[in-house]
Amino acid sequence: MNRPQVVLSIYDHVANPHYGGGGAVVVQQIAERLARQFTVTVFCGSYRGSRNRTEAGVRYVFLPVGWAGPRAGQLLFTLLLPLVALVRRPAVWFESLTPPFSVSLLPLLSRAPVVALVQMLCGADMRRRYGLPFDVVERHGLRFYRRFVVLNEADEAAARKANPAATIERIPNGVDLPPDAEAGPGRDEHILFLGRIDVSQKGLDLLLEAAGSAPPLPVLIAGSGTRQEEERLRRLLPAGDRVRFVGRVIGAEKARVLRDCAFMVVPSRYETFCLSALEAMAYGKPVVRFDLERLGWIDRACGPAVAPFDVDALRAAVDTLAVNPVRRHEMGRAARACSTEFGWDAAAERYAAVVHSIAGSADPVGNVRIP
Repeated sequence: MNRPQVVLSIYDHVANPHYGGGGAVVVQQIAERLARQFTVTVFCGSYRGSRNRTEAGVRYVFLPVGWAGPRAGQLLFTLLLPLVALVRRPAVWFESLTPPFSVSLLPLLSRAPVVALVQMLCGADMRRRYGLPFDVVERHGLRFYRRFVVLNEADEAAARKANPAATIERIPNGVDLPPDAEAGPGRDEHILFLGRIDVSQKGLDLLLEAAGSAPPLPVLIAGSGTRQEEERLRRLLPAGDRVRFVGRVIGAEKARVLRDCAFMVVPSRYETFCLSALEAMAYGKPVVRFDLERLGWIDRACGPAVAPFDVDALRAAVDTLAVNPVRRHEMGRAARACSTEFGWDAAAERYAAVVHSIAGSADPVGNVRIP
């Protein structure tokens, strides 16, 4: 018996040297679990060294956009997807929405039902950065999707406003819990930022301003980004060795920096879910962040949330937690407890339920529904 085919598309990939972000991790984790029930293909944007391959039962196909560079490549990837959809007809196509517009022509041209996977609605952030009406294109483009998977209430409201008739599932991300023996205070060696290097969106300039040249604990910035963003970060680093940029960390090294940090800081100007925050919480680490709507899933017992973009407030929260081990260990225990509510298997079961509900519906395709 042939298994239903499921496609997921995302520009990023976990091994992409320019990004390799949380969204790629989400797609990988969900795809591997869906592959237990379905025939799964993931379309990604190419990068140097990428090749089509099968891993953990998932077929990865890299569309040839890497030559355009990481940013223009995202736009080209968005334009190529509808062409791929003309020759592929899976039971369901999950499209992880891609910057800079978030939306694409895929639901208009695909012969398969398309589910918008909203890991980021970036229109407002793109307008702030470039002064162009990306948010207008996004708002109108969302009307062409009739099915959504979102991570939070804010994006659910945005999708509902764009298309009141849409079917929307809110499915938060998951995390692999480390053993109890690896979760907890650890060595408390450093304050950690872990994520994509994008100085503006990720608020790294705000973090560096708050930390100064002599933070109470060393600050470790781990992650990768485009060459331009990494160079921009290096220019902002203060003299001395109290604030260090160590680049991308994976595997055992990523586990070590999480295990041995005192707490994580998420200084982002814009976030959707922040998978790295959940990973830190799984290691029993508090998370200091700005009080952003899309980070509302993090309970205040798990770390301080300060007024958005208030550098003085961020500095005070960091300094206070750095010198108070009792308080941060208490918050770390709460963070660990909270993280146990998020599991990849449970999330994947809900994605599978979306596939079954669409495949069994009377109108499985019908992507376009404009109120």
